[in-house]
Amino acid sequence: MKMTATRTALALVMVSGLGACTAATNGIESAAQAVGDSASQAVAAAALDELLVRSEAAYLDRNPVAAFFRSDFSDADRLGDFSPAYYAKERAAAEADLAALRLIDRSALSQTDRIVYDTFEYTMERRIAETAPDVLPTVLATPLDHFRGLHVFYPRFSAPGALMPFDTVEDYENNLSRHRDAAKIIDQMIARMRTGASRGITVPSLTVEIMIKQFDTQLNAPDDRNPYYAPLAAFPSTFADEEKRGLTTAYRETVQGTLFPAMKRMRDFLADEYLPVARETIAATANPGGDAYYSYRIHEMTTLPLTAEEIHQTGLSEVARINAAIAAAKAEAGDRMAPTYTTKAELQEAWYEVAREVDPLMDRLFLNQPRTPLRIEPYEEYREAFNLAASYMAGKPDGTRPGTFYFSGYNVAERKLGTSINLYMHEGNPGHHFQTMLAFENEELPDFMRYGGFTAFSEGWGLYAESLGYELGLYDDPLDRLEALQGGELLRAVRLVVDTGMHAKGWSRERAIEYMVENGQARDFAESETARYIVMPAQALAYKTGELKIKQLRAKAEAALGDDFDVRRFHDQVLATGDVPLEVLEAKIDDWIASGGK
Repeated sequence: MKMTATRTALALVMVSGLGACTAATNGIESAAQAVGDSASQAVAAAALDELLVRSEAAYLDRNPVAAFFRSDFSDADRLGDFSPAYYAKERAAAEADLAALRLIDRSALSQTDRIVYDTFEYTMERRIAETAPDVLPTVLATPLDHFRGLHVFYPRFSAPGALMPFDTVEDYENNLSRHRDAAKIIDQMIARMRTGASRGITVPSLTVEIMIKQFDTQLNAPDDRNPYYAPLAAFPSTFADEEKRGLTTAYRETVQGTLFPAMKRMRDFLADEYLPVARETIAATANPGGDAYYSYRIHEMTTLPLTAEEIHQTGLSEVARINAAIAAAKAEAGDRMAPTYTTKAELQEAWYEVAREVDPLMDRLFLNQPRTPLRIEPYEEYREAFNLAASYMAGKPDGTRPGTFYFSGYNVAERKLGTSINLYMHEGNPGHHFQTMLAFENEELPDFMRYGGFTAFSEGWGLYAESLGYELGLYDDPLDRLEALQGGELLRAVRLVVDTGMHAKGWSRERAIEYMVENGQARDFAESETARYIVMPAQALAYKTGELKIKQLRAKAEAALGDDFDVRRFHDQVLATGDVPLEVLEAKIDDWIASGGK
């Protein structure tokens, strides 16, 4: 944290100065009290800073991958430990950090530091909750699925131009070291899944079948389309021919001799040993300890004390409201259809046209905007068939990599793909790009808040950002409004119903698919989405829950402040401290309202 040394020094000066005070008069007594209050605040702030720096350094040592997303490549030769021992270390560290935090006088802290305190406390409590005896067995037994896991994120770590540096020979050698670490991790995951299966805890068979196909795709990809060989086609011009030859040999030996054999072991384990015992049921609650696990996931994803039934009823209400708005927009649109495109290049240019329409309007709603630019790119071929319509990848706060709005260009003509303003506003500006990069660029925040995240905040902000299109006039065309309602908001409301339906109310997958189709979603999309909800229980609840909370807080502020309400200042309050739990955000906005919205 940038201010740690300064605040520690200030605390020492103020405490030593306070010792020299004498209370000869009432005026001096008042001055002494003021100095004492300031000294107490400085001491508490310095203690908080010291704890955060110490805790974060230890966390990044245990989790080098988290450091990579912060452009910290000091441990770029390793990926970390994925064994059960890691979770024991996480719990012990969180318990120690929580005990140290509670020795700090929260009441002596500034308003901003109280937000930091509360967010850190919540973060440690959630790490402890993940390792609770009724939750940890499921966490350990399910280290990967077709949306999450090493085989999903690791290819991007292995190719230049994404996250990791490939500028020096050492960078290339670090990548080889990561490959060896990845092979070790794959074996750790096999062991965890084998233990889980012996206890009756598995992912559903439909997920296993998809994962087998994903491994086959990577293992059978031709060299020129394989991300693990991509560095060999991107040698910097500064490399000597001898270095290139040596690295080429080393890459082929490591990929073919270490990484791919480990991936093949996982693929064969899934097909031969795991699939026959994988469960046919879909609910998280079907596993032993599943009720406790789903409750944990609801709190983890929403950061609010909600029940599955409460969320289900909210979803039903929202679906009814949005469907009424869709009917009105359809009546206005008539037979008109949104344009579609036939090539990736055409679609990419169309997305840039959306950006040119949206971006100039941001000054109306925001005092602060990211310095980091945003680029628009199609998904890489190796992952385009398995990805969402669009997604966001953060840039680097040092300016060396822009944020990236990724869009699907898979089978463009056949799938009749087009663009949508609301999707750009969710993933790009002012959605995840604003939410992520404003935090990354804010060096006054402690690192765990600059780079940390809470799904309810981030996805709630993304969906809230979509809604800003109404006040900017971007949805005046009923086709754009339909896309925002049906392609954006309705889907997120449907998720509240379907996720809780499948995991808490006994819904079959087919019932969930039918409900989605009845509410405007294509069947193939509903099939892929339900497969996602099944393996990521409660994650889909975060979007609408977070959006509704932000809208509720804005309405509260507008009512309380009246003519003094400035939406730009409200947005600054929401985003200025990075991702925070929604309960912490609510307390922050309440304090802002009490101060007059300044």
